[in-house]
Amino acid sequence: MADLSRPGQARPAISAHRGGAETGESGTYQAYRAAVAAGADYAEFDVRVTADHELVALHRSHLRRCGPIAAMSYQRLCVQAGYEVPRVAALINLLAGRARAHIDLKVAAAADEALRLALALMPPAAVLVTTRDNGLARAIRVRHPEVPVGLAIGGDFAEFARYARQRLGAPAMTRLDDVLATGATWAAIHDRQAGPALLERCQEQGIGTLIWTVNGDRALRRWLASPLVSVVVTDRPARAVSLRDQIRPGPPRGPAGR
Repeated sequence: MADLSRPGQARPAISAHRGGAETGESGTYQAYRAAVAAGADYAEFDVRVTADHELVALHRSHLRRCGPIAAMSYQRLCVQAGYEVPRVAALINLLAGRARAHIDLKVAAAADEALRLALALMPPAAVLVTTRDNGLARAIRVRHPEVPVGLAIGGDFAEFARYARQRLGAPAMTRLDDVLATGATWAAIHDRQAGPALLERCQEQGIGTLIWTVNGDRALRRWLASPLVSVVVTDRPARAVSLRDQIRPGPPRGPAGR
């Protein structure tokens, strides 16, 4: 597991997006076990809440023809999904001591409980929270200042449109401004928005950089060799680990965000 607390870390850490999709369907317990076995540094999961208040690791907010997750019991969710949807508590127990938890918060109401579960078994440095919600990122930094928090940049039309509107009134605005304004210590950057200028500014500001979601060999090699990247998120964690092992350690990196 890469040591992100060490300023001289030479290569990026690897986060398994929904556990990865190399050995079966992503988002399943099988996928997360495979990610741990492959040596992924982080396992990424989205957090949703069912009607009976169960925190589950699921990307989708709705199941096709079945309605919103928030309106289903956990038992019904598993039946409709066709597999045992991971409970967040069980998933964190699976990861503890083996990989870090990369928690992508989709629902603000789940934030405190998800962090309570994670911090009961993991030190704060082993937990990384990402979100698109500026207000939620700011609130987590206030309530849990010891936990690394990343604000998502790019990869979403609504986010791009909002950024474009803001730049009309403030041409000097950059992608990093919202990150700094929320107090987030990481920038979770879509690979299409991860230009050199943005990455260099993150390094200058001591902001950790997480690039998502990277799957092709060429892109994986590029980002895994970059001294400006802290974490690479991928659906192919085993392949990413193999490629990273082929890369010679580069110069020491700047400090990763706390």
